[in-house]
Amino acid sequence: MRRILFGGIFLLALASVPLCGQVQPSQVVPVPIPGGDILPPVGLVNQFFPGVGSIYDDMNAEPHGITNFRGITAMGYTAGLATDNSSKTYQVITDIRVYQGDYVGAQPTFGAGGSTSAKAHGTFVEI
Repeated sequence: MRRILFGGIFLLALASVPLCGQVQPSQVVPVPIPGGDILPPVGLVNQFFPGVGSIYDDMNAEPHGITNFRGITAMGYTAGLATDNSSKTYQVITDIRVYQGDYVGAQPTFGAGGSTSAKAHGTFVEI
C-alpha cells in the first residue's frame, strides 16, 4: 500500500515538472483596434476586412488589427473547398495578417488584475 502511495505521489510530481519549463515572463499583448465588423453569430470582431466585394469593407479599410503599431503589415485572403472525413464539403475563406514592427501594448500587472502600457517589438501572425 505504501509503495502505491509513494508511486502515485512520484508520478504526480513528475507530471508537474514540464509545467515549470513552460512558464514565460509576462508578455506585452497588442491592444485591438476600436470598432470593427459585426459578424453574426459571433458579434463584434475588432477587425476590418479590406477588399472589393459584398463581404469586404472597401479598399481603404484599416488593415491593422492592433493600435499603436509602427511597422510592416502583410495580408492575404485564401478561398477554397475543404472536405471532412465524412465526405461533407465546406466553403473555406481565410484572412491571414502578418505584423513586424514596434507597438505599444498592454502588460499584465500582477496582483492588481489590471494592465499597464509597455513598448514591444515583434513579429506575429493573425489567422
